[in-house]
Amino acid sequence: MSANGKGFRDASLFRIRFFGVLLALCSTVGSAAAATATTRASSKPVTVTEPAGAGSEHSPTGALSLSTASVSASASASSPASATTPAADWSAGPAAMRPAATTPSGPIDDAYFHDRVEPVLREHCHACHSHSAERIRGGLVLDSRSGLLHGGSSGPALVAGDAAQSLLIQAIRYEDPDLQMPPDDHGGKLPDQAIADLTAWVAGGAPMPKGSGTYSDVAASPNAPHWAFQPLLRPAVPSTPDPWVQTPVDAFILQRLQAVRLSPNAAADRRTLLRRVTFDLTGLPPTDAEVAAFLSDARPDAFARVVDRLLASPHYGERMARLWMDIARFSDTKGDPVRRDDPRFPHAWTYRDYLIKAFNEDRPYADFIREQIAADLLIEADARAAKAAGRTPSDDHSRLAALGFLTLGNQHDGRRNDIIDDRIDVISKSFLGLTVACARCHDHKFDPIPTADYYSLHGVLANTVEPASPLTAPALQARIPDTPELQDYFAQAKELARRGAELRDEFADLRRRRQLTPERRRELVRREGAIQREIAQLELTHAGAPPRAAALSDAPRPRDYPILVRGEAGNTGDTVPRRFLAALSPDPAKRPTWRRGSGRRELAEAIADPRNPLTARVLVNRIWQQHFGRSFVDTPDDLGRMGGAPTHPELLDWLATEFLAHGGSIKELHRTILLTSTYQQSGAANPAGAAADPENRLLWHAPLRRLSFEQMHDSLLAISGTLDPTLGGRSIIPTGDVRQRRRALYLFIDRRNPPELFTQWDYPNPDVPSGRRYVTTVPQQALFLMNSPLVIETARELTRRDPFRTLPDDESRVTFLYHAIFQRDPTAAELRITLDYVHGAPAGGQPTDKRGKPAPRERVNPRAAANRAAGFMVENRGPVDPWTRLAHALFQSNEAVYLN
Repeated sequence: MSANGKGFRDASLFRIRFFGVLLALCSTVGSAAAATATTRASSKPVTVTEPAGAGSEHSPTGALSLSTASVSASASASSPASATTPAADWSAGPAAMRPAATTPSGPIDDAYFHDRVEPVLREHCHACHSHSAERIRGGLVLDSRSGLLHGGSSGPALVAGDAAQSLLIQAIRYEDPDLQMPPDDHGGKLPDQAIADLTAWVAGGAPMPKGSGTYSDVAASPNAPHWAFQPLLRPAVPSTPDPWVQTPVDAFILQRLQAVRLSPNAAADRRTLLRRVTFDLTGLPPTDAEVAAFLSDARPDAFARVVDRLLASPHYGERMARLWMDIARFSDTKGDPVRRDDPRFPHAWTYRDYLIKAFNEDRPYADFIREQIAADLLIEADARAAKAAGRTPSDDHSRLAALGFLTLGNQHDGRRNDIIDDRIDVISKSFLGLTVACARCHDHKFDPIPTADYYSLHGVLANTVEPASPLTAPALQARIPDTPELQDYFAQAKELARRGAELRDEFADLRRRRQLTPERRRELVRREGAIQREIAQLELTHAGAPPRAAALSDAPRPRDYPILVRGEAGNTGDTVPRRFLAALSPDPAKRPTWRRGSGRRELAEAIADPRNPLTARVLVNRIWQQHFGRSFVDTPDDLGRMGGAPTHPELLDWLATEFLAHGGSIKELHRTILLTSTYQQSGAANPAGAAADPENRLLWHAPLRRLSFEQMHDSLLAISGTLDPTLGGRSIIPTGDVRQRRRALYLFIDRRNPPELFTQWDYPNPDVPSGRRYVTTVPQQALFLMNSPLVIETARELTRRDPFRTLPDDESRVTFLYHAIFQRDPTAAELRITLDYVHGAPAGGQPTDKRGKPAPRERVNPRAAANRAAGFMVENRGPVDPWTRLAHALFQSNEAVYLN
């Protein structure tokens, strides 16, 4: 056989063995995920309708709690609490095959409602008769006390104590041919047992549990106050003697679980828990030494010490900064700049560095808000106070970089009104969880935000100006040390400024003499663009360029602005004063107007005001999502009427008040959530839980979460020992044939053309605030893990490290790889499979050409390389040995890219 044929045979053998070991490993290390998926696939889908958005508010008295997940009678029967009382299987086929209806025993009380009534209403009625329904049929809502008592277009739905006169009972009994619910196209007549349960409940007086705290049952009216706009009150913590409850958070979670006869999972093992919390707080895997230290720490507060260590790590700030950059629609480019501008933001990186520092220092959230909206005004106020006290003002102006929150959005070809709209959008979504920008052309269709309020905020942001050139952007230090590099930078900057001034003079002279022909205009614009590119390049690359802020400042003569009717710039309406949203003001009738400067300082104070009902709720909702994969409200950027309803409203408010009580400390909020039994649960499958709550909305187990691309990228570098831990600095523009070793956080993001590899792994659109990344599964993701030189070379470097190469035997080497990648020991089956693979796989060798001679290395085209996958295509250094193939296979397993 020819050398080429032998190579083909060896390659085929490699593929067969490679994918064989990969499949075997995936089936082993991904068993928990597979078990969960199998359980969910085998369970009947259950419609889960949470407390509704629009009009789902609850009244101060006699609230009906409909916040538990739907659970069928079959699920109840399978749970331990109901094992001795078999119930009908509502998912069964013909009625003859179902168990006969039994007369309900026991008291007709709140527990009866939770166990027998609410699940029926939720599963069979809420799709058409709840505030979350796409269209409420017959004006009847059944997810609130007032809705049940008020009824719909046909009258009250029930008469407490008289089942025969209650329309609800008449409808489900199919007594009237014109009144039969649910209709055939929605499942048909209810099972006999469900009818008996509802009838007994109404006959027993229709008892319903009382509401508590903020979420009380107001009249079911579209004009009723939405829950998110109600004052933030501290709910009472449920009282329970259950030893599983370690904190008040656990008490709220357990109350919801017990309402549907579910129990939480036992605690996760220490290795799993350490991997989970380390990725959560730093975005990196734990080291072998950290795992060993935690496993050997017998102190009762061992996990609390781990949490404190991770919160003190500088990598915590990097992890939090990456999460906030999604919300702040961060990018290194302008998206749609005006024609003559360079498309880059040369100082965008200073905003990222500000975020890292702010989170690491645990800056109070109120200050975090103030600085991102009005840092320049805060610095000016501090300077005035210092001078008044006879002190020298601080040289540290690093807080100015926080203004990148406002300025680093799409530049919309210089259209001023669109830029302002983008800034209103990012402020309102990020801090308030509201879509205020929807009121630009008309009153908000769902939330109480009139167009006048939108233009009040428009006036605030319209009274700002930005530096004309990156060279005139404010430096982060008032006094910069004199160095040769700084002098060289200033010389080049002065020359560019001179050329720019000459160009402007030439432009003005030609206009004055009326000699500005279209050809001359195009030439001047081209020359100006070239100068702008040189300026941006100088700021981005020169060693002496001082760090500057992408800042703005107040206009010299601030004024109020008129409403633009239908959003049209030429169609002005009444002039409105600058002031805060009426819906969030303590006294809407007496809102103060803002006359001092632009009003940005006052806007920041209004958002940070602890009386604001939304600010703390929005932040708590985001941090909860970080640790559980989904937030209380599934739409973290919209807590208004069109957003989701909270799964645990009382817990959301309790955490929000706790957050404020600790001075807005985000680190303390992390501790409050992480040191709970809820967070420390295992992810084990449970048939009863999967049937009653298939989406795990009630958190009966730890959710399975896939790592973000940044976490996967950074873990590859960390595992191979090649991660550069340097904190902060300018963005990296990687090339295809040069491997970068910084965290993905620091990679250059082009707003118009985000790296394709990022978008394949669900990177959000940097044009809009994104508080939640949606997880998709597409073939390109698997192909990246299989074929990317980044992954292959990481595997190679891992197996070439001295700690690996000097191990005494193959079993130790397999254990080393499992510790590095999964932070655990291999099982006996995994050890056998991997050793069989390594011992049976062909050794790697030098590739040959048709004549059997060593093949020349492929030449790399620098231009093509620079465009490859935004820098993630690194040089592939030829064939790999069996150990590298094994490490590569392990990187592709579910366990490597999921947190359980």
